Amino acid sequence: MPFGTATISTNKMKAIIADRLRGTPATYTNPPKWIAIGTGATGAARTAVAADTALSTEVETRAVGTESTVTTTVTGDTYQTVGTVTATSARAVDEAATFDQLATGGNIGISATFAVINLANGDSLQLTMKEQLT
Repeated sequence: MPFGTATISTNKMKAIIADRLRGTPATYTNPPKWIAIGTGATGAARTAVAADTALSTEVETRAVGTESTVTTTVTGDTYQTVGTVTATSARAVDEAATFDQLATGGNIGISATFAVINLANGDSLQLTMKEQLT
């Protein structure tokens, strides 16, 4: 399912990309490959914006995404992370993001909001997050 409301590359993602292009990165040494889900985004009429630094209410443990480069327009122009998050209780999920660390906190790379997806305890949600470099 494509994200419906908003998917955006954050300001931090731009800084992460620029820093990682250096031979020796100065600040952002981890890729934004950890995927998190959250609740409360669409209910509060929130949409993803470039200044995002956190999800409204992050739930569940972040998934370690599998990174790759894929083609959207030009060969290899898109950074992709795919990960699966499993619900530990019933959730009405409406946002997701990639982060540069497994632990809570860190920098958001891609922020997305979407129509509510209701998950029951034990349900899994596989997310594919893409950052096309244009």
